[in-house]
Amino acid sequence: AQFGNTADVIHMVSLQIQYLLVIKYGWNEKKVKGIEIFLHGIPIANGLGTAVAALALKMYNAADWDCWIYSYPHDCTPTYVIRREEDSSDMVVTNCTRGDSAEIFQWAFFFVLLWAAIAFCVFVMMSIVRVVETMAKRTMRYVVNNPIDRDSEGQEQGRGARHQHLVMTEQVKRRGILYACGFLAVWIFPTITRLIELFNAEPPPLLNVFSGCFIASQGIWNTMIYFSQKFRRIEQNHWWEKMWSLLKSELFFCCEWGGMQLH
Repeated sequence: AQFGNTADVIHMVSLQIQYLLVIKYGWNEKKVKGIEIFLHGIPIANGLGTAVAALALKMYNAADWDCWIYSYPHDCTPTYVIRREEDSSDMVVTNCTRGDSAEIFQWAFFFVLLWAAIAFCVFVMMSIVRVVETMAKRTMRYVVNNPIDRDSEGQEQGRGARHQHLVMTEQVKRRGILYACGFLAVWIFPTITRLIELFNAEPPPLLNVFSGCFIASQGIWNTMIYFSQKFRRIEQNHWWEKMWSLLKSELFFCCEWGGMQLH
């Protein structure tokens, strides 16, 4: 869990960096390939490094919905709590046999990186939206002011191009917001759970259930968001026809199908 989750989170940052470099700064495929080793290597190295470190420190135990960094026994008193409450506690040594102060390592090895990645991705998405809006406005000014388009249909062409670019901008915004909301939905419950445990309290059982369910649903959220735009563009009247057309276009993309086409 430590290797996969941490590598995935940092890999998301790498993808956002690539997205930013291509859209905002105009990098071509050749320039992007020049830094691909870092975009893939850093997430893998970080995930592997923290996973091995947690193993060496004997941090892995049953952790509610998975096997991860956790104290054992679950009700033991970690060292950081003893030091924080040394005036009111009789304990001087932790009674944790494994995973002493695991809550601190949870945040140091994962949750700090997670929320820093979320903040970065929100920043990148906002930057990309501004770039798309600027490009749309420049294109509109060109369409309206270009002498070639000043014919009897010039105004109509301008309105049509403006509508098309406004739709494109709105799609970029919508998808960015949906990806951000999906990522927050997946990790908000686990973060609250571990934050409660950090203060040596017991999270409600329902919160553990939500955490396990939402983490497992991350791929479902991403898939739904990815295919939502394609689903809207399919020229069919009924939702089941759209669904069937989408499945055919994705699963049998090498084949010719009549009747239902994806535009």
